[in-house]
Amino acid sequence: MQRFLFWMLMASWVVLMPQASADPTLLGTTCMNSKGVVIASIPLQGGKFVCQSVLTITQANQYVIDFKNTSTIAHYQHEITDSNQQTKIIQGGLSSQAKDSFLLRHGHIVHLVPGTYRLVTWLQSPYYLAQPELFVTDLASYQQQTNFTTAVSLLLLGVLLGIFTYYFAIGATPGHPTERMYALFILGNLIFQSAALGVFKQLFEWHWFYLTSLPILFSNLAYISFVCHLLGINQFHHPKLYHLSLLVRLALVALIVIAMISPNWMLEMDRYGVAIFLVFGLICGLSLSLQKHRVAQLYLIAVAVFGVLGGLSITAQRLSSDAWTIEQLGLVAVAVEAIMLSLVVAYQINRLHHEKEHMLGELQSTRSLAMTDRLTGVPNRHALENQMLQFPEHGCLMFLDIDNLKHVNDHFGHEAGDHLLKSFAQILLKKLDTSGQLYRLGGDEFAVICHEDDIEWCQHQLEYTHLEIAKEGFIGVGASVGVVFSHEADSTEELMRIADKRMYANKRTRKNRKEMMQVLAN
Repeated sequence: MQRFLFWMLMASWVVLMPQASADPTLLGTTCMNSKGVVIASIPLQGGKFVCQSVLTITQANQYVIDFKNTSTIAHYQHEITDSNQQTKIIQGGLSSQAKDSFLLRHGHIVHLVPGTYRLVTWLQSPYYLAQPELFVTDLASYQQQTNFTTAVSLLLLGVLLGIFTYYFAIGATPGHPTERMYALFILGNLIFQSAALGVFKQLFEWHWFYLTSLPILFSNLAYISFVCHLLGINQFHHPKLYHLSLLVRLALVALIVIAMISPNWMLEMDRYGVAIFLVFGLICGLSLSLQKHRVAQLYLIAVAVFGVLGGLSITAQRLSSDAWTIEQLGLVAVAVEAIMLSLVVAYQINRLHHEKEHMLGELQSTRSLAMTDRLTGVPNRHALENQMLQFPEHGCLMFLDIDNLKHVNDHFGHEAGDHLLKSFAQILLKKLDTSGQLYRLGGDEFAVICHEDDIEWCQHQLEYTHLEIAKEGFIGVGASVGVVFSHEADSTEELMRIADKRMYANKRTRKNRKEMMQVLAN
């Protein structure tokens, strides 16, 4: 009886109204709940509803019937009845097996001839993101309106997928918790947006409606962890903000529990969760920005921009445009935030990289100082011991002991002795070039590592060094030599012991020869 009276009222209205209105025209839309009570707007907590209206057509054409404001609808059915009581039934929805005519939209094409039609739409959904309002337009206008928004939506979904893939790859390696949490946050939003826009239904035949809300609840938790890791918030640094993060996490877990118990409120819990993490992000960003925290300052800009765009998305229920939906505007907000946060994370990674390079440079400088003899500038005994750990298979080790250094120190001073050591090291190092590496062991002892094929050449360079030293006034200065080859011992310690032993043996031989020559001269 209610439907009959409603139809008679609408028919009378159409007769009395002037016919100069735009084509097509929807008149007198009225919605009722499952109890038959007329309602001003559809509750976002979901349920079953029926909306009735009168559709006037003045020109035969291909038309599209679709919903504005939102695409988060589980099931719907359109019944279009003409004046001859012929009814066309169109079904769809994210949980429906029916195919959609347009990508990311609930639009369906119908051919209508001039006349007056009764349009009845049945809706059933656990919840709604915004008010599902019907509109009818010709096919050409519909395509012109929605092609751009669909292309933008696909582009932004691709951007989110790319960002998720990049940071997931980085976060999968140990020591990158910031990137890991950021990837999980992006993943939750990517699943939500793809499900709400019908991507999963149209491309993969996934019809589980709660993908349009549940992932956001968990992505909110990931976001809190991401902010803490990004800004260095823990119990030791910024303890007040850390304890605030624990309270926020507890609140988000409570929202998840409520959503599981009352699925009709799941999307409302999403809204509350987004509002909570936005407030938390603003508090952390502002608090640390006042402390001249550069990353926090950049993050504050990003979260403030998202606060404006995201705030509009989670509070709006109706749009003046037929081309855009709340889900698409939310996708724009999330994509903008994701790009801006990616820049913040990239800045942090770049800063940490520079800090690491600086620390490595300082470490290398310290290591170089530790491995270099301060007087002569050549590698020291520690450097030799490290090099001996990688002693080549056909290598040769020479130990050198300069003669008469004590005599120079005693008669001409330690400054002259230091000059002798520096001159000896610089001249021999230049003579050896790339055929051998010179080390100072301490005092008047040096060492040379070379290939066994170069040992004779290195010994000749040592003789040339003696001649150059003599030209500087150090008459009678030479060097005792002990040579050992890599195949003569299994351990580096044994090789060095043999070289040292042979050096002192050579020193005694040279000393005895010198004393004998002095006796013969006398």
